[in-house]
This record gives sequence, structure tokens and C-alpha cells, in this order.
Amino acid sequence: MQKLFRCASVLVAVLALLLPLTAVAQTSRTTGAITGTVTDTSGSALPGVTVNVSSPNLQGTRTEVTDANGSYSIPALPPGRYRVEFTLSGVQSQVREGVNVNAQQSTGLAVQMSLSVSETVTVTASQIVVDPTQATTQHTVDEDRLKYGQVGSANRSYQNALTQAPGVVATAGGNPQVSGANLANNDYFVDGVNTTDPVTHTFGGNMAFDAIQEISVVTFGKDAEYKASGGTVNVITKSGGNEFSGSLDVRYNDPDFLEAGHEKRTATPAFFGGPPGASSLRYDKSVQTAKSEQPQATFGGPILRDKLWFFVATHKPKTVQQAPNLNGFQPGARTFEGWNTHAKLTLTPWANQTFTAKYTDSNATISNSQFSSLVPTEADSQQEQASWIYALAYDAVLTSKWLGNLQYSHRPGELITGPMSGDLTTVGVINNANNIRSVNYTNYQGRTSERDELIASTTYYLERFGTHAFKAGLGFDHNEFTSFNQGTGDPSTIPGFNAANFCSPAFGFPTGTQCSALIRTNVSATIPQRVVLSSISPESTVGADTTSFYVQDEWRPIPRLTARLGVRYDTTSWDNNGGNAVPDFELLQPRVGLAYDIFNNASSVIHAFGGKIGDENQLTLPSFGVKQFSATRNFDLVNGVYVRNPVGESTSLSGTPIDPSLSASFSNQYSAGFTQRIFGNSSIDVTAEYKSTKNLFEDYCGTIDGPGVLDECFVTNFAGPAGTPNPLRGDYRAVITKLESRPFSWLDFTLSHTRSKSRGSTDSTQNAAADFDYYPVHFTNTFGYLSDDARDRVKFNGYARLPFQTTLGASYNWNSGAAYSITRTAPLVGYGNQFLEPRGSRRLPHFNQLDLQLQKDFSFGQYRFGLIGSVINALNSETITGINGNAGTRAISDPNDPTRVFVDPNQQTGTNRFAATFLQPSSFQLPRRYEVGVRFEF
Repeated sequence: MQKLFRCASVLVAVLALLLPLTAVAQTSRTTGAITGTVTDTSGSALPGVTVNVSSPNLQGTRTEVTDANGSYSIPALPPGRYRVEFTLSGVQSQVREGVNVNAQQSTGLAVQMSLSVSETVTVTASQIVVDPTQATTQHTVDEDRLKYGQVGSANRSYQNALTQAPGVVATAGGNPQVSGANLANNDYFVDGVNTTDPVTHTFGGNMAFDAIQEISVVTFGKDAEYKASGGTVNVITKSGGNEFSGSLDVRYNDPDFLEAGHEKRTATPAFFGGPPGASSLRYDKSVQTAKSEQPQATFGGPILRDKLWFFVATHKPKTVQQAPNLNGFQPGARTFEGWNTHAKLTLTPWANQTFTAKYTDSNATISNSQFSSLVPTEADSQQEQASWIYALAYDAVLTSKWLGNLQYSHRPGELITGPMSGDLTTVGVINNANNIRSVNYTNYQGRTSERDELIASTTYYLERFGTHAFKAGLGFDHNEFTSFNQGTGDPSTIPGFNAANFCSPAFGFPTGTQCSALIRTNVSATIPQRVVLSSISPESTVGADTTSFYVQDEWRPIPRLTARLGVRYDTTSWDNNGGNAVPDFELLQPRVGLAYDIFNNASSVIHAFGGKIGDENQLTLPSFGVKQFSATRNFDLVNGVYVRNPVGESTSLSGTPIDPSLSASFSNQYSAGFTQRIFGNSSIDVTAEYKSTKNLFEDYCGTIDGPGVLDECFVTNFAGPAGTPNPLRGDYRAVITKLESRPFSWLDFTLSHTRSKSRGSTDSTQNAAADFDYYPVHFTNTFGYLSDDARDRVKFNGYARLPFQTTLGASYNWNSGAAYSITRTAPLVGYGNQFLEPRGSRRLPHFNQLDLQLQKDFSFGQYRFGLIGSVINALNSETITGINGNAGTRAISDPNDPTRVFVDPNQQTGTNRFAATFLQPSSFQLPRRYEVGVRFEF
């Protein structure tokens, strides 16, 4: 059946490429469209009107003629601002300047033409796009907003630009959480190329910020072309043009540009009933480095005017940050140094036939990469990473009745992480009481990966029961992942520990097995030290092949109503070289979107969506089942002698078993809203959203009835013993109000408010985490508010062009306090968390931050030179952004019921004491800081 479906999918796709069409309104990953109607002053349709569009971003010009209903549609337009001219013999011509086109959106443009011959009427068109055909929730950041609204060098990345969008929450690693999804539920595209890392399913690389033409993120209401229950991120890069242009931008800050912080000025009381001296945890620039150097340059132009353009960009980032001294030592400075290079060729050898070739190289070295107050320099790590993109694409309007797209991309990547010292022999130490690491980093891992993707799509038009714009697409995606992951530390170097005897068949290790070691201290009141031996395994290779097929119909039964009817089918087969079998994933995803343009003028639109959205799982899944011996053994120091303790040990002779009924995760999503164009070139949208997450999976090991050897783990959609409620679930609901406005030619801003609840049972990605290993200790209180949950979030972003070539940019963020949890290290197994209260039971303080940027330009003919000054956290807030909610291994428990726990903040002594930093701030918002920059453009 599956093979038959694949063959049918290929056949349908090929046939679709051969079908003619008479009008097109569908868009692609990298282009938008201009659609509308032309009437006379009485409202009667005007057929035969020539519609001509041109733009600095378009090679040549594009022309269409209105049909019998006065309708026209010009698809496959690169994002940018357009000039649209309407001409008809004997009728007054009309011109619209500054018509904004965004990728994946149709710009509605209706005009009236006077039936009299007179001078051409030119109007500067509305720049706010209200797409009367879409049911998506989408946020787009155009070139000017990127240039003037992204304040400070830290925000000049496409990942940080995404956080302007309502429903998007920034994370420390740069991968945002979108609409309640975790950070691995996003898909990232650069010029239509899927650049998502196939292993971690996070963003796959960086690029020069000034190379970007436009960024958009679709959060809800995705057409069948896309999956990902989080955000679908689309980055469109610049292509050059018919005129040579370029830029040089340099931003700089260092500790001299930072204020001292409150710690230097006030004696702040202790927080949350914690010990005196908590105020010393705030930022102190005398011991905490924060420095950034961000030079980048771009250059582009014609090789052949209107035929062949080039564009190149390069960026050399260097940032230095330091975690605060929370535990009596100063962690090492996290130093990121890299290069980002991008090159693009755009060729239109014949009218409406465009070929593009792209190359991107992103590489970096990260020192002290743990960036943690729990890790001193000697126990920290260094990371080397690199990724590349090679892509070819063909976009064509073969005739006015036929669209086609074909694209191939190859994305290799590599990463290696090991001890900062490069020493793989010295044994590292982890203090179980406070999780502080010392002596040496305890892990050495590396990997290479690649993603190869071939996609094809076509669109055709049919008139029957209204109008239909059909789009069909077929995709093939091959991923590979070769990796090794092992501990560091030679057990023979531990005094008094007989490694040769312990790493032997007598303790379940095959003959000849090599072991690594780490030392855990303060394991319990009676166990001061434990040696954990781990087997060392060779590298392994896994892979996945995904075939996708989708059909999307943009159906207009009447001119004012658009029904977006789509279905997507994905099938994934896994390869782990004979390891434990991973069942194929198959997922059918129907979707329905509705948009009703009340007055048929792209000003008042009701929209709604419902559908199933699948997630692509990372290649860690098949790697769990790789057939390699893997084991850990615990040896506790008792009266000066190391004695084996089997509690919490693991053994896998053939990899982690995979539940044969394991299936792909997905979410059911629903939204409904209303968009209204209002005064002064502005629009407001109010949308209600609901998402229910299904089929999450984790590894589950067994039930704890007391000390002893525990069960082998297996990966399953249902974590827990039979008869218990499935804890693997999540739901998100929100009401989002968004105002997008350009009320004057000199002012451009977006203001949004998100009222939401984000609940679930895990914040992690889908892998072999410790979240649900053992019942009941890992299952208590797991469902609750996730880390991205804050009842209210307000965002403002925009810029104003002031007199004397001065531009003021501003960004403001406020939230009502994110959730955090109260946990302890799980008893009996000695790892993972046990929630002492329901997840997310407590709240951080309200957060607010205002960033400002002033740019003064000086023009010299075609050249422009700018001086830039930025103020980050202009209000100088130092809000707590993190709290240590882990009470340690010795939190209070009921002696009659080890699974029943409670919190008593006054209990600080004895065997049931809490960790010293329990309920203390672990991170603060940095105080006010400044940045300077210069920019040269031509």
C-alpha cells in the first residue's frame, strides 16, 4: 500500500507539472504574489487591462492582463517593494508605488480606473500587507525593520529577529520556543532550503545579518507544504541588482560600556527567604566579562543587467560572556569566534525563467562552552562547529498559465566537543549535592551530519464551482549522522580504585572493554564518593529517508471567500545499520483554512484554521537502537573500599529497544481571528489559538519498588506502567492581538500582546532524557506550566526617521513572569528530577526591557556613512531571570512514603538540608549597557 501511494504521488506530481492554468495565486517558499481586481468608477469589471510590475529586486519586468472578471494575479515575485502600472487604451492609467510583497503572502491590490483619457494617476500604495486569502498566523520582518529595528549586535541574527513575533519566546541557546512547542519543533529555511540540523532539529547555522532581505515565521495555520508544530522560519537573502551596492557594518562593546550593576550600589535584601548575601549574585562587571565585536560586509550587483546578478557577504563575530560567580568561583569566559560567508548567483536567461545558486559557510570555535556557574574553567569544554549549504533552484512562470519550481540542496555539518584542556585522561568530579563540576570535563563527543533534499512543486488553475489554484509538491529528504559519544577520565588514575578488575567480565563488561570514569561526591549522607564507570563505544552511523507529498487547493467559491484545503503525507524510514528496528513513521495531515474578505477589498478579513501538523524527529531516534554494548557501573566508597552499588546502573547489549508501535508526534491546531485595516496605513489582528500535542515519546525504564537493579529502557509513545495516565502530553492556548502600523512615511512599528497558557509534561526535545525513566519517582507532578509560560507578553518593535538623516530604533519586551519548578534530584536512582510541586508552580518576577538605537547618517552622493549608538536595557532593570529550584538530593521526604515530598524553606540543617543555593537567583538581567557602531553603504 505504501509503495502504491508513493508511485501514485510521483505520477500525480509529474502530471501536475504538465497541466496548464489560466491564473495563479499560490505563493512559494521564497516568493509572494500581487493579486486583485480592476474596475471602473461604477464598480464594473475591466477586462483587458495590462498590469505591469517592476522592482529593484526583480530581474526584468512582469506583465499580466486582467480576465473577463477584471481579475489579475502576478505570482513568483521576490520579496520587496514594487511599482505596479495599470494601462488600457482610452482609460486613465493608474500607478501604485511602494507596493510591499512578502514571501508566502499575496498582496491584495484593487484599483478603479476612470473611463476618461487624462494624465496618469500615481499613488503611493499601502505598505501594510493584508492577505485576504490566508488563514495563517505569520510575522514578517522586512529589510528596513531588520536594519533599524534590531537594536544592538546581539539582536542582529535571524534567530533573535524571530522573537519580535507574538507567541515566540527567546531561549538562551538561540532556538526560540514558538506557540508552546519546544525548541526542536521548528523548521528553518534559507531561500527555501531546509537548513534545520538533522540531529538536534535546531537552527543549522548563522549568516551575515546584512545579507538578509526578509525574515518570516509562520506560527499557526500552515498550508500543506509545511510541517513543524512550532515555527516555520523562512529567511530570504539578497540577490544583488542592476546597480552595484554594498555595505560595511561594525559594532563593538566591552565592559567599559556596561554600568556597574545594582550589586555595586545597593544592599539588596535576600530573595525568597534565602540566605543573606544573595544580592552579591547580581552582575559585577569587575569580574564578569561581556564583550562583542561584529564586523560584516556585503557587495552585490550585475554581471549582466536584468540577466545575471551576484551577491556576497561575510561576517566575523566574536563575543565574550561570563556566567556569574554563584558558588565561590568565577567560571571561565564563554568565547565565541567564527566566520559566516554567503554567496548567491541569480540568473534569468529567458523571461520568467530564474535559476539561483547559493553557498553558505558558517563555522565557529566556542571556548568554555558550558557557560554555567556550576562549572569552573578546568572542568569546562571547547566546541568546534561548522555547517555548509550548497543549493540550486529553478523557478519558472513558463507561460501565464503554468508555474513550476525545482530545488536541490546539500547541507553537511560537523561538531566536536571535549575538555578545554584537551586532556581525556584526568577524571572529572560532579558534586551531587549542588551539581558543581570540577577537575575536568567529563564528556568527549563529535559528529558529522548531512541533509540532502530534492523538492518539486507546480501550481495550476481550474474554474469549476468557483476558482481553484491547485498546488502539488513532492519532496525527498535524506539525512545521515555519524557520531561518537564517550566519557573522559582514565579509571586507573583514581587512587585506591582497581580499574583493571572493575572494568571486567566480573562486573558485566565484555573482555577487552575500555571504560571511562567520573567521580560523584556527596551522593548521600552515607556515601561520600562514588566512581561511575562507563563503557566506551566506537562511532556509529544512522540515517533517515523521508518522502513527502502534498496537495493544496486555494478555492474561491465566491470572490470574497477563500478556502485553503490541503493534505500532506510524510513517510520516514530509519536506518541504524542493523540495530534495534525503528518502525517507519507515516502521517497523513489534513488541513482546512478559511478566509473571508468581507468587503472584497483586502481590508476586513475573517480567518480560521484547523488541521494536523506533524513534526520531523531528529536522528537521535535511530541512534538509540544502535547495537553496541553500553553499560555503567557504580562503585561507592565505603570505609575506604570501593563497593559495587547496582542502584541506577544501566546495561544495554544491543542498544535501546524501540516500541514497534512507536509513531510520529504531531499536534492538532485550531485558530480563528479577524484582521482589519485601520487608519493611517495600519492593520490590527486578533487571533485565538489552541494546540494539543500528541504522540510525544521518551525512553521508559521501569518501576521503582526499592533499591536494586532496574529495568532496561525502551523508547515509547507511552511512558509509564500499564494502567497509569500517559504523562506525555501538552497543550497551548492563546489570544494574540497585533497592531502593525506605518501611520506616517517616517514611522514604522509593530505592537503585540499575547495572553497565553503553555502546559505540558516536558520541556525537553524527544530523546533519551531522564524525564520519565522510572515510575513513580520521575512521574510525580510532571504536568504543569512549561518554562515558556507567562500569562501576558507585550512586544514593541519599530523605528522612526527623524530630521537630519537620523533614525531612532526601539524594541521593548515585557512579560508577567515565566514559570519555574521546584525539584530535587530523584531519590533511589540518584539522577533526573522529581518535582516537589506541580511543574511550573512558581513565577519569576515581571520582566521588562527597553532597547534604543540612534543612527546619524551623512550622505555624499551615492555614498552614505552612519554613526550608530545603542543603549541596551535603557531602563536599567536587573530583574531575576532564573532561580535555582532544585532542592538537592536531601530535600525533606516522608519517612513512611519515599515518594511523598514537601518543601520547608526553614529546614537548612541536618540530613534533610536543602542545597545552599536553593530558591536563590541563578541569573539576572544584565544592567544598562552601550554599544557603538559605524556603517558605510553605497
